[in-house]
Amino acid sequence: MQKCHDIPTPPLWLALIPLVVTGGTLAYSVFVLETDPHFSLFLGGVTAGLCAYGHGVPWLKIKEGFRLAIGRTIPSLIILLIIGMLIAVWIASGIVPALMLVGLEFVVARWFLPAMLLFSGVMALLTGSSWSTVGTIGVAAIGVSEGLGIPPAMTAGAVVSGAFFGDKISPMSDSTNLTPSVLGVHLFEHIKHMLFTTVPSLIISLIAFTVLGFFVAGNGGDADVALYVEPIREHFNLSPWLILPPLIVIGLIVAKVPAIPSLIAGVMLGGAAYLLLQGGSLAGLSDLMHTGVAMDTGNAKMDELFSRGGLESMYNVVILAMISLALGGIMNYTGMLHSIVLKLSRLLTTVGNLTATVVGTSVLINAFTSNQYLAVILPGQMYEECYRKHDLKLKNLTRTLEAGGTLTAPLIPWNASGVFIFATLGVPVLAYAPFALVCWLTPVIAIAFGYLNISMHKIAPAEVEPEDQQ
Repeated sequence: MQKCHDIPTPPLWLALIPLVVTGGTLAYSVFVLETDPHFSLFLGGVTAGLCAYGHGVPWLKIKEGFRLAIGRTIPSLIILLIIGMLIAVWIASGIVPALMLVGLEFVVARWFLPAMLLFSGVMALLTGSSWSTVGTIGVAAIGVSEGLGIPPAMTAGAVVSGAFFGDKISPMSDSTNLTPSVLGVHLFEHIKHMLFTTVPSLIISLIAFTVLGFFVAGNGGDADVALYVEPIREHFNLSPWLILPPLIVIGLIVAKVPAIPSLIAGVMLGGAAYLLLQGGSLAGLSDLMHTGVAMDTGNAKMDELFSRGGLESMYNVVILAMISLALGGIMNYTGMLHSIVLKLSRLLTTVGNLTATVVGTSVLINAFTSNQYLAVILPGQMYEECYRKHDLKLKNLTRTLEAGGTLTAPLIPWNASGVFIFATLGVPVLAYAPFALVCWLTPVIAIAFGYLNISMHKIAPAEVEPEDQQ
């Protein structure tokens, strides 16, 4: 944990003031005013700066704190903007609709739940967006499951599990890029290390949904998927060539090409498919990359499924990340987070307790602020020093932050992810949460690995962890 070494560590009561102000205003803005949390976080950052200044920290040190915090994440913020363009281009070019069509036309009732788990995982892996996957595959899956006689809560759980698993291992995911960048961990090292906890949870989930499929297939017979298949065929020129851009991007990822070049290649290939296969224009391509896809076909389902993406869709996330990082950077660099962690040091004497504390802190911030980005940014800065003291590589911390922060977001009814999924699928969070197995199994496995010292990689003598090579 980086802090201003020529300034005494502030007292705990002073360090808690920004958190109390932030938490109080966030609760009021989210639950009472039902507005975005941006101003509350900005107010928290201002409060942190005033508290630090009152404690004797000069303005240049305060500015350095939020400058360094934001500066470390510039590559990830750029990636967020590229992802916005990628989603729009891959929808408009027919890539995402074609992938949906392949899955929907091979539905078998008995294997529907595990198929949706895997298909959602692949879609989220390719697009880097759990929300886009839920908003496309999930909506279609709920309609199909009703024809099959499968409870929507189980279907929603399978889709959410797959979507968030794929999101976590996708180099195109905003949160998967943001989390390691907060601590300077290489993106692909972060993803590979998460496989130790996410793959076991996926395997357990796959077995569970396979067993469930034999008992709840119902009497619906073959599902009528024409509601989703026919509009796709009508409005998109589908071609085997559409599979080429995802395959090339996957190949670049396997070849360990950095994230930004890989994503740019995906945007360019998707743009070419839009121009050549869908008959689009350069003006139309430029417009959809900026504002996103805005379909107006007269088919409400189609318009709702595919109207998304673009640079503008990421502005809100980028601004939120910058404000959150400024708040965390000030508290980190001026020693406030250090003061809080010192009081928790009695609990952090073992790797297991440290892992459990990080997960618990992330979950509490997730529940308290309804913001999964803050749930990885603040704990990441709080516990960085503790992981170094245990000679643990910081990829252990980023993996734990993902388990406690981003993966638990859809399990909290008032969290942005939970609200989005309920509004999109029409299934209450408390109904699908027991079946979102990946989302709650992964934190449990992460904690267990901490106590059992499984895959908790240590820093070798004289070893320096590489910076993110994005």
